[in-house]
Amino acid sequence: MIDSRGTDLAAEVLRLTQGAGADLVLESVGGATLEASLAAAKRVTGRVVVYGLAGGEAAVTNWDLVYRHQVHLVGLNIGILIQSAPRIFGDVMAEMFQLLATGVLGPGQPTIYGLAEGPKALAELEARTTVGKLALVP
Repeated sequence: MIDSRGTDLAAEVLRLTQGAGADLVLESVGGATLEASLAAAKRVTGRVVVYGLAGGEAAVTNWDLVYRHQVHLVGLNIGILIQSAPRIFGDVMAEMFQLLATGVLGPGQPTIYGLAEGPKALAELEARTTVGKLALVP
């Protein structure tokens, strides 16, 4: 839900929800985008599930959660979920495969760069202006 645009996307979510915020925000980037994910979630009942930190660690204080965001913050590690709650993991995977089979979910298309554009692709990746997968082709 939150990408490299961070706060801009949080503002968009708030606009689309008439300021209420999203019931569920899936955060896979971490770093600077965690703040935007917290801001995009509905106060008191909204949940932010953090399942990745490709953008690095982010500091969230008790004060932030109690006075600023007031959301449910959940950390999810798939490996630990498989070990601790294999039935829940199985249920989640079954639902995901059903969504894939019916076409509700599907793989995203990569942004394609020509091999000569490799430096441009790396620069955009480093600047965190890309979304999804990148592919270099001859």
